[in-house]
Amino acid sequence: MKRKKFDDLPGSTDEEKYSSISIKEGAKLDILDLKKIHDTYNIRIVVYFEKDLAENSTYEKDLVDFAGHDEDMRPFIEVEKFIQFGIENDPTFKSRLDEFPLMIRIISTGEMESENKKVRYVKGLMPFLDDFDVDADPGPVIG
Repeated sequence: MKRKKFDDLPGSTDEEKYSSISIKEGAKLDILDLKKIHDTYNIRIVVYFEKDLAENSTYEKDLVDFAGHDEDMRPFIEVEKFIQFGIENDPTFKSRLDEFPLMIRIISTGEMESENKKVRYVKGLMPFLDDFDVDADPGPVIG
């Protein structure tokens, strides 16, 4: 897949550019679509498991605060690593994500310096068990 430049997205501000790819605060996006955005635009997509941390901290601070923890023990993970971990532990994981989309709520966007280059990121929040309606029709599969 050929990478595209974030700066080439329509819009004159970062907010407009993100909005052109459906990234805006409060929006809910399928985790597989978020992975496609990561793959296409090289935007780091980070999924949080703790609501308070996601809403009240910055990704940059969290990386420092949890630097001594193994990646799989942090309360957040990059989307591609989450999906890879799921597939490694359950070969049906990807097909289940296709069948039952995992909707991630967008918390914020930002950028930071990493290895002397600018890194754009999107923070999202994983739904909690009580957010799932197991009786709801998942609707048509798009794709």
